[in-house]
Amino acid sequence: MPDEIEVPLEHAHEHIAKAHEESAGEGKEKEGKEGWTRFIAVITALLAVVAAIGALRSGLLVNEALLAKNREIIHRTQATDQWNYYQAKGIKGIIYATNAQLLPPGSAALTANGVEVARYKAQQEEIKTKAEGLEKLAEAEDKESEHDMEKHHIFAFSVSLCQVSIALSAVAALTRRRRVWFFGLATGILGIAALIAGFLGYNLPFAF
Repeated sequence: MPDEIEVPLEHAHEHIAKAHEESAGEGKEKEGKEGWTRFIAVITALLAVVAAIGALRSGLLVNEALLAKNREIIHRTQATDQWNYYQAKGIKGIIYATNAQLLPPGSAALTANGVEVARYKAQQEEIKTKAEGLEKLAEAEDKESEHDMEKHHIFAFSVSLCQVSIALSAVAALTRRRRVWFFGLATGILGIAALIAGFLGYNLPFAF
């Protein structure tokens, strides 16, 4: 009776088990990569929202700064007009005072000239007060404009950091390099911190 052919089932089972383990390992690795990619997508979306808020706030502050600067120019122009008016009144007062020196003492003309000199001096004081008030308003508008621009800078810096973080996250997702993503994540955290600091009225040392 011929010998029966033996099929090496033990080796076959070993190969199948090994192939199954490798397949399971690849599946887990693939699932892990997909999960990491989804996490990057979520973080990138959040950073895009933060960048949008920062951009809106930054643009609003620039507009407010420009409006304050325009008001400053208007107040300074009005103050200059008042000072010119002040000088004109002073010249008229000097003319009456000079004429008074040529008039005989005790005359009606001398008295009338004295009244005019006093009137122009009083008008000068009133004009001076108004001009100084306009200059103070101009200085206040200038300070407000500078303050708005300082706040604008920190929001603009926040937007820049978030954009850099989004770009690095995209590179990390394409190249599968976690170190690049960690650096991008750190940059994004700084951008969010700058945004929060801007709303709280603080100036971070790295915002310039």
